[in-house]
Amino acid sequence: MLHAGGAARSAGDANREGSEAPVATDERSVATLQRSGAVEMVGGRSRSSAPLPVYAVVGADRLLRAEAVAAVVKELSGHVDALGPTRVEGASAELAEVLDELRTQSLLGDLRVVIVDEADPFISAHRAKLEAYCENPAPSGSLILACRSLPRTTRLYKAIERHGRVIAVETPKGRGLVPWLIERAERVYGKRLERTAAGRLCEQIGAEPGMLDAELSKLAAYVGKRSSISAADVDALTGHLREEKVFAVTDAMAAGDVAGALRHWEQVLATDRAAPGRAIAGLAWGVRRLLQAKRDFEGGVPAAVLARRMYMDPAALERRLRAVSIEALERQQHDLLAADLAVKTGGATLERAVETFIVKHSTGTPVPA
Repeated sequence: MLHAGGAARSAGDANREGSEAPVATDERSVATLQRSGAVEMVGGRSRSSAPLPVYAVVGADRLLRAEAVAAVVKELSGHVDALGPTRVEGASAELAEVLDELRTQSLLGDLRVVIVDEADPFISAHRAKLEAYCENPAPSGSLILACRSLPRTTRLYKAIERHGRVIAVETPKGRGLVPWLIERAERVYGKRLERTAAGRLCEQIGAEPGMLDAELSKLAAYVGKRSSISAADVDALTGHLREEKVFAVTDAMAAGDVAGALRHWEQVLATDRAAPGRAIAGLAWGVRRLLQAKRDFEGGVPAAVLARRMYMDPAALERRLRAVSIEALERQQHDLLAADLAVKTGGATLERAVETFIVKHSTGTPVPA
């Protein structure tokens, strides 16, 4: 799993803000990304050269853009100071704080790295001053601008091209989506995604890489130790209303509505008699994702940042995060593992294990076996 240089610090006050990159990212360098055709690199020196003062990572898709940013940080990892990169949001970042952070010499003599995520509004507001900074950058820092668009005809693009590096991230489209999915399943999740399964996934989910990657994550959890993912697996997890109904169960549990959670579970069973076999993997994936988000949220990462990472509504995610504790989610994770073991060893039926889990974690009361 690739993280952008460890815990991130907010400019000015060094508040922890975590990486926005999705959980399932790999450790490819920019050079490797370039060789794979995932990015086009313009300007700058080779990977073996000293850190550059400014980088622009340009691309429409958040997932791929975040991976390219993380790859840049990985290349800088031998130079970055012990506190790691500072990460700020473009819509709220203050230019003076960003430049002060870049110009502040580390006590250990290491490099200060500032990442401006969703940097388009930041660039629009401070274009002339950013151009001037590129011409006279701080030797103590590297600035990474992650943005959706940076036209080649602009003076800022040309300044970054002269003094730093522009990394253009291409989003897979059309016929390129299926090969991208197959390669990603193998590289990130260690699974062989059958070509028909990849096509089915595109048909049912759409062409957004972030959403497709989220489904790959669920599919990898669902197939467990199996080495391949089939079209039948895709149908099992992305078929009509199945995911919505399963997550309606977890929402009702979070609200303490045991009757509602059981009712939603009965609806899952009514539409898919094989659902119990998928329920533990599906519930475990949801709990694991929510637990990671809760830890990041309590560590200071804004709900809006987490919502973009998880492709969720920010207000709904924040309500969910405030309604549950880390300890409760850890207990749910433990009990799902126990339920899975009980089913596999014949200690309980799938239906009984799932219903016991739902009742216990909706009410906080253990249910007799």
